[in-house]
Amino acid sequence: MKLKLDLHTHCYEALGFPEPSIETVGVIIDAARRKGLDGLAITEHYSKRYGLLSKEIAQKYFGDEIIIIPGQEIRVYTQEVVELYMDEGRVFRFLVHPSNLYAFERHEYNIQGIEIDNHLHNGYIYKEGVRQLAAQRGLLLLRNSDAHNLEALGSFYNLLSLEEINTPTEY
Repeated sequence: MKLKLDLHTHCYEALGFPEPSIETVGVIIDAARRKGLDGLAITEHYSKRYGLLSKEIAQKYFGDEIIIIPGQEIRVYTQEVVELYMDEGRVFRFLVHPSNLYAFERHEYNIQGIEIDNHLHNGYIYKEGVRQLAAQRGLLLLRNSDAHNLEALGSFYNLLSLEEINTPTEY
């Protein structure tokens, strides 16, 4: 089943850096629902903690109202990559807001997807290069909000099944 998913968000920053709680997770879920999302990935910079705790709170207090996928945005060589932590120790990695692809000629990236649209950085994504790289390497083309405020959640999203991002790569 295809789901409406925003896989690159910064909810911790969007809420003003509060600790995850029933209240803050409820605010995130309400914002996602208002945008018609089935789920979102919480991908803070260099930390998976907020996403992991938010998922735990969501499952305990909100059931399956919205799918929350924990993750983080990290730097790999000269590029930024989002890692999504799926069930059973699986990880889905994708390159975010790529302005040039020179690094791919010099380094090996273990990714399964690449952003072609990003609400925050869309003006400088090298779209033709992204399309070519995705075709050559069999990468999923992704559209994400990169939301740093709640209003931007779901401004770009993907129609994907969870199976498409639940790869056997382990973290």
